[in-house]
Amino acid sequence: MPRRSPPSDVVLLPALALGQIVGWGSTYYLPSVIAGALGRELGFSATTIYLGVTVMVAIGGLVSPTAGRLFDRWGAAPFLPVAPLTIGVGHLLFAAWPCVTTWWVAWALFGVAMGFGLTLAVNTFLTRTVGARARMGIGLLALLVGFAPTLFWPATAWLEARLGWKGAVAAYGLLELVLVLPLQVWMSLRWSDRAIVAAPAEPTEPAKTVDGGGVRMSRGRRTAAIVAMVVAFTAQGFTSWGLPLHIISMFESFGLGHDAAVRIAAASGAATLVARSLELAVGRRVDPITMTGLCIAVLAPMLALLGSPLDVLTSAWIFIVVWSGANGILAVLRVTLPLHLFGATAYGSLMGRMSLPQNLVFAASPAIFSTVIDHAGVTAALWLAIMASLSALAAALVLARIARRPEAAAA
Repeated sequence: MPRRSPPSDVVLLPALALGQIVGWGSTYYLPSVIAGALGRELGFSATTIYLGVTVMVAIGGLVSPTAGRLFDRWGAAPFLPVAPLTIGVGHLLFAAWPCVTTWWVAWALFGVAMGFGLTLAVNTFLTRTVGARARMGIGLLALLVGFAPTLFWPATAWLEARLGWKGAVAAYGLLELVLVLPLQVWMSLRWSDRAIVAAPAEPTEPAKTVDGGGVRMSRGRRTAAIVAMVVAFTAQGFTSWGLPLHIISMFESFGLGHDAAVRIAAASGAATLVARSLELAVGRRVDPITMTGLCIAVLAPMLALLGSPLDVLTSAWIFIVVWSGANGILAVLRVTLPLHLFGATAYGSLMGRMSLPQNLVFAASPAIFSTVIDHAGVTAALWLAIMASLSALAAALVLARIARRPEAAAA
C-alpha cells in the first residue's frame, strides 16, 4: 500500500491515545476495582485475580520479538486493530462465561494485545509516520496514557455499582469493539508505514534517528550498548513495577497511619504526570542519555530516604514525588532512548527483543516483592529495591561511556 499524506498530530495523537487509555484502563487497572466482587461471587483468590496481570505482561513480553520483526517487515499500522479486537473478545468471553478458565484466557488475549497492538505497535508506528516529531509524540502519548487509572478506576467503580461487575466488563468489551476497533482500522487503512520500512538503507551508513542525531557505533559496540540499556531499564523497571503495589504497607511499617499512607501513595499519579509534562517541555534541550542517568541516579537515594532518621511524613512525601516523577520520565525514555541511539531503522525488532526480558522481569516483580516482604520484612524489600536501582545506575553509566567515546561520535 503506498504511503498516504503524513498524519496530523491533531487527529493522530488523540486517536492513538484513546486506544491506549481504553486498552490499559480496561485491562491492567481493572482487577483493582472488581477484585472484591470476583472473590465474593466466583470465589477467586487474590492470587488468581492478580496473576492475571502477570500473565498479560509475561505473554506481552514473549510475543514482542515476533511482533517487532513483523512491524519492521510489514509496518506497524496493520497491527493497530489487534489490541481492541483481542481485548474486546477477552472481556465479552469472561463476562458471558465467568470462570477461572475464561479468566486466564482473557488475560492471555490481553497479553497478545499488549505485544501486538498496544505500546510497541503504537510507538513503532509513530517513529515511522511523524518524522522529527516522534520523540515529542511518544512523550505526549505517554503523558495522556498516564490518565488511564485516573479515568478508569472511578469509571469501573461507577459501572460496577450500576451494572455489576459483569456489566462493567461487558461494557468495556463493547467499547473496544464498537468504538476503538473501527477507529484503529481507519488509522491502519489511512496511513501506512510499510513503504517507509521497505525503503532500502545504505549498509555503509550508520542508522540515523528521526530526531536528526545518531550515534555511530561498530557492531560490537552497538551490541554492548543494547545490553547495557536493557540491563538499566530492566533493573529500574523491576522496582517501579513491583514496589508500588506494596508502597502503602511500606509507609505504614515506617510509622504512617493508614489514611496518610493512602493519601501520599495516591499522589504518585500526579507526580508522574507533572514530571512527564516537564520532560516534554525541556526534553529536546537535554541529551536523553544524560536525562536517563539523572533520573536513575535519584532512585536509590529516595528509597534510602524512607529508612532515614528524617521525619517519616516528610520523607514519604519527598519519596513519592521524586521517585514517581523519575520513574514516569524513565518510562518514556525506555522507548525514546533506543530511537535516539539507533534510529527508526529496525526499531520494531529492537524494541521487541528488548521487551522480552523486561516484561518477564516486570511480570515477576510484584510476586518477588510480596515474597520478600512476607518472609524477610519490609526493610529487606527496601534493600532489594535499592540494590536493583544501583544496578540500573551502573548499567546507565556503562551505556553513557559506550555512546560517548570518541570513536562513537555522533554521525
